[in-house]
Amino acid sequence: MADPGTSRSKVQVYLDAEHAKCSICLSLWHDVVTVGPCLHNFCNGCFSEWLRRSQKKQLKVLCPQCRGVVQFVGKNHYLHNIEEDIIRSDSSLKRSEEEIAQLDTYAMIHSSIVMEPGKNRERKRTRVESESPDEDYVEFLERFGVTSPQCLQCGTEYNGFCCNGNTVHLECHACGGKMPLRVNSDAPQHCLGCERPFCGAYWPAQGNVLRYPCSLDSFKPISDRSISIIPHLAHQTNQVEKDVTQRCIRQMGRTLPDVVSEWIAKLDNGEIDRSRLPLKHADSISSSTHVCCECCDKLVSFLLYWFRIATPKHHLPPDAANRADCWYGYECRTQHHNEQHARRLNHVCRPTRSSSNN
Repeated sequence: MADPGTSRSKVQVYLDAEHAKCSICLSLWHDVVTVGPCLHNFCNGCFSEWLRRSQKKQLKVLCPQCRGVVQFVGKNHYLHNIEEDIIRSDSSLKRSEEEIAQLDTYAMIHSSIVMEPGKNRERKRTRVESESPDEDYVEFLERFGVTSPQCLQCGTEYNGFCCNGNTVHLECHACGGKMPLRVNSDAPQHCLGCERPFCGAYWPAQGNVLRYPCSLDSFKPISDRSISIIPHLAHQTNQVEKDVTQRCIRQMGRTLPDVVSEWIAKLDNGEIDRSRLPLKHADSISSSTHVCCECCDKLVSFLLYWFRIATPKHHLPPDAANRADCWYGYECRTQHHNEQHARRLNHVCRPTRSSSNN
């Protein structure tokens, strides 16, 4: 067996930057995505524009590099890390801020997308047309719980749109139903906080659709949500601190919805440091942003943290007002399993000592 000290040493991998370039723009990947089954890699923005044009022409989506039929596409987080390492080692390969911003406006691949296998699908290697979807491919999809797309617009036109044989479909994270990926639709189809697809805003926007396969509450603007209870995630799930916040709001003669609305307004006005907001695209989140229930809970928990930070001690309940701050603040691990410690010290504060010794 290898020496334990040797097994812990880092492994250096040398990669030619030419092998990490998008074959569409011929520059280093940016927000890299991988298409399958050929596993070629492209910039998210570049391939999104390719996908957009392919759909407009109602053609099968072909890989720009090998011309094989694309069956699925998704973000490649492993290669994204390599992309960042290459830029750190050679800053000359970094694109300009203007070019990156333009690519990001094109990017529409936020989660894995499965293309409908369809009939007479081209086979990349043999180039032999088959009369039914490739059995290995279907078995691969079923293994991950993915079936052929079925949605209300497959075969029926709503709001001037009807799915065709090449329409890319998204699977709603809430209900599992299918909806077509609409590039030019005003109705949001992805939660900006987690990038997962949701159909709760898409179907109502189609007008003539009489039944919605998903609850409208699963995906809607933050300003349209009614917050009646403090989320479980608030204050790092510390029940003691959640009770303090609830009593504080009551003592001030206010209500939870009133407090949340006030701090959402502060968020819109740029009065809050968003560095700890645990959502993707944190800088773009506003009261009009469509988010899922889980991301809404994370946002409300974040706002309640700032509410507590900004509340003077004389507004806190007497048993909580005179507590000293825990050295480890919100990062404290003891607060979760030691109620006496959670009650004795305030944990709604920033860490003042490394959590590695806690």
